Amino acid sequence: MKENNKILQLIYVAWRERWTDSQWGINIKKVLPRGVSGDVYNLADCLMQQALIGSTANPLVLNYLKHSLCAHLVSHAAVLRCIAKYDKLERVYCITALLEFLASIVDGVTCRIKSEEAVLPSSVVHLVYWLLQIFARTVQHYELYGEISAEQSYMLDQTCVVIDRLSQQQFLLSMLYVGCHEELDICGRIRDKYATIKGSLTNSNFTLNAPQVEQQLQQLAFIEAKHLEMQPLNPPPTLEKISCCVQPLLAVEVLLNPCKDTSYYVAELQMLQRLKKYSNTRLFYEIIRAGFLTLSNVADTSPDTMWGAFMFFKMPHIIKQLHALQRIPGEQPPPADYIPELVEALELLIEDNLLLDFMDTKCSCNMIEFLLNDWTKQQLVNDVHVKKFASQREAASQLLKKCDNGQQTPSNINFIKRAEVPLSGVLKTLCTNKVQDMVNVLCQVPVGNSFELILSVATVEGRLKTFVSRLIQCNENSKPVPGELGKLCVIRSTLFDVSFLMLTSIVQTYGSDVVLSERGDSFFEKWVRECMVERNKLKNPRQILALCDDSIVDELLLSFSKPEAAQLKANNLSWQETCLNLPGVLHHVLIAWEQETLSSADVKSILDNIKRRLFSFSVCATSFLCAYMYSVKETELLKPLNMIQQFLAPLTSEELSSQENAKERLALSYQIIRKMQHDVHPAPSTKSRLISHSPLVEQFREVWRTVVDAGHLPVRAAQSLESLLLAGGAAWLSTQLVEQLLACKYTRDMSRTMDVVFAVMHLDIEKTTEALLQYVVAPLILRRQGEDINEPQSLVLARLCVYCIISCLESRKGNGSSALTAMKKRSRSHDEEELAANAAKVRKVIGDGSDNSSDFTDTTTGAGLAALLGSTSTSELRTTPLTLREPLQTSVQHIFAVFLQFVSGDELSPKAVFVYQFISLLVECGGERVAPVLRLLPNVLVQQLLKVLVTDDIKVGLISRLYDLRIQAGRLSAVSDLCLWRNMQMARHSIHL
Repeated sequence: MKENNKILQLIYVAWRERWTDSQWGINIKKVLPRGVSGDVYNLADCLMQQALIGSTANPLVLNYLKHSLCAHLVSHAAVLRCIAKYDKLERVYCITALLEFLASIVDGVTCRIKSEEAVLPSSVVHLVYWLLQIFARTVQHYELYGEISAEQSYMLDQTCVVIDRLSQQQFLLSMLYVGCHEELDICGRIRDKYATIKGSLTNSNFTLNAPQVEQQLQQLAFIEAKHLEMQPLNPPPTLEKISCCVQPLLAVEVLLNPCKDTSYYVAELQMLQRLKKYSNTRLFYEIIRAGFLTLSNVADTSPDTMWGAFMFFKMPHIIKQLHALQRIPGEQPPPADYIPELVEALELLIEDNLLLDFMDTKCSCNMIEFLLNDWTKQQLVNDVHVKKFASQREAASQLLKKCDNGQQTPSNINFIKRAEVPLSGVLKTLCTNKVQDMVNVLCQVPVGNSFELILSVATVEGRLKTFVSRLIQCNENSKPVPGELGKLCVIRSTLFDVSFLMLTSIVQTYGSDVVLSERGDSFFEKWVRECMVERNKLKNPRQILALCDDSIVDELLLSFSKPEAAQLKANNLSWQETCLNLPGVLHHVLIAWEQETLSSADVKSILDNIKRRLFSFSVCATSFLCAYMYSVKETELLKPLNMIQQFLAPLTSEELSSQENAKERLALSYQIIRKMQHDVHPAPSTKSRLISHSPLVEQFREVWRTVVDAGHLPVRAAQSLESLLLAGGAAWLSTQLVEQLLACKYTRDMSRTMDVVFAVMHLDIEKTTEALLQYVVAPLILRRQGEDINEPQSLVLARLCVYCIISCLESRKGNGSSALTAMKKRSRSHDEEELAANAAKVRKVIGDGSDNSSDFTDTTTGAGLAALLGSTSTSELRTTPLTLREPLQTSVQHIFAVFLQFVSGDELSPKAVFVYQFISLLVECGGERVAPVLRLLPNVLVQQLLKVLVTDDIKVGLISRLYDLRIQAGRLSAVSDLCLWRNMQMARHSIHL
């Protein structure tokens, strides 16, 4: 209080003696203790009170206040807070003087010490509210009386000047943005006051001298992050005429996760849409183009049928779900019979004559017409659009047919649509209890490529697990009935055989983790779990033998070695018991053969008898032999290999004719046995994706050349890259991919290559992201700084890192779901309950009865449109976790620690530029979704970066988005960095002056 009294006395003396500014400055410093701010003693408040005692402001005292401000005796925060506290709004002359004072200081507002930083955001918020009060009071006066005085008009003009200056100052806007998160009550009052102003202006038809001020008032009242400037680094989609990101990503996802339901692909594409800022039209165009590109580059084999099925059965539901999720509540509903954005996408696609010509030639039909005829049933397009686009392609299709001269062989694509009906028929038949009907239907499935087509359709339609479960039930129901003889017993054995073979083939293709439940108690599920050899899933032969019953093994040995003698003895063994005890038989035969107790002819006879009984027996025997081969030396492989080869020996026509439908079952058993053998011991002459004598680097370069030549990612290349990932590891593959990225010379090539690299890393996004952040980026920048780690290479590399982090952050994959960690070709990665809920919601949006979508079969439970559209994340199927999971958290912490070392010096370097690009892209591309990542930023990283990066690239928009402003620590960190940025900007500009 002693100092306060001295200050007041000094003000009286200064006013009475009319001191100059310099005299005031000299004398006030005698009163204030050395090194202490005048804010401690409310100097600004004292001067303001004395300046505004009368009906008009005292200009001399206001000059003392300005001098104190310039001499850093008081802070801008304290001055602004004092002005905002002045509530005698009826004193027009005082208010006008304060507004003129504000206009003179508002361009230089800043903070110098920590104590000032804590109060500046709040001061700016109160000041904005004060300005809106003045504005509202004036326009309300005009609304009531129809006029305002000249003094009021001048005051309003000055208010507009201050608001204009405030709106142009990015630093003050950032302070307001931070302060609104702190002063929630005042922020609400500001918005209410703005609504009052807007209403008064509308009702009174008042014309402002500054027409832009109404928009500026709205900006101040509803300040958002988008109002704060930020240097964009992610290229806009308009610059990317041809995209290379959707096709590679879908190629990888369909390869790894063909069984995923629609919501999985929708979530992946939504993530890509956000990163690339695509409109729905552009995204739909890229999706359809990706399907055509991939189909144009595959042979008529399994990938062709899978991609064809994906194109015709999965893609329409993806497009429909994407469209439904983008709808805004309350907007005018779209047309019921077509999607406008899809029609626009097709108009873009129709211009790609080369691609469509190739597809028409490959499929021997007008591909656009063929595709759209089916989409009309799902109300994606209507008949008018089909006729329009078909007519545009008609002339080219007819010309291609003439050039072809009928030499083109029909593509599997022509048969894919027809496979849907047989699939439905098979599923319907498997629900019945008619054994003969089931045998007749199932034995027709393996004929030709029907089984492959049906599996492809079942996979992309989400009906694969239904198909498998019904096959398992069929296999269970085919158990022999005691005392049953004759034809009915033969039919049951055939049903068991064909269902077992089909199930084994499906497990080989997709993996047991995908198609079987973890704790299934059926015979087949137990056999797979305990006895079947899968790719990269080894079985211990001793554990398999431990399941055998010695008495049953002896009985089977007698039955297979001397079938004539065995026929005299009643045989009550079931087929299931035989399957489980065959390993014991094979083990005894192997030992006897090695000890020369049995001759080669005896062994051949036993094996032939096993195969003749049921073809599934030879599969069970081969599975044990493959497990056995894993456990023995290379010198001991010859005999089990020869035994497997004997199972592959052809049967005579008499043997084939003795069983019904034997040819189809035998062919399927051969296919299964060859795959089992190949996984364990591939033939030297066989060209395998995993077996090669050339170094991994050479294999990678050869694959990458095919990618570059094709201009996209062929399915075969994706399969080879998956094998290279398994062989070389995530760190090795990530290094090779980044090397290819940095080898590009032109920005356009770099962007395209980055898109392909980003997609390839989804072969195992978690492991490759971990490798990229921990083992690739930092050593690469340190080792090659100044060579090719410069603009634009560093920017593209930073973008790749950010894209991978965001994808990994949003990924719903579990710890064991990737190609590398799970060591299997097909994987399950979604939480089934979450997917079911999402699918149900979207089905409600689309309409339950519109298209009989089979994507949601057995997975939907009712969830209304309001439940989908009423939540805050209505348009997203993936939610961002609050915290990072491993290994992403450790990887991000590591790269941030490396960044801190990069900016620890005092000079600008490519390393510091890379840090800025990384952080800026992370904020720009991730938005609020990367909040868990930004929480891991070291406290001093941004301030060190500001000191090193002397350019104007860092803007307040970037700094304001780095922190969680809902908590006090985040606000303090943001204000500290913003004030440092402000002071450095002012110092830089003062040097220029």
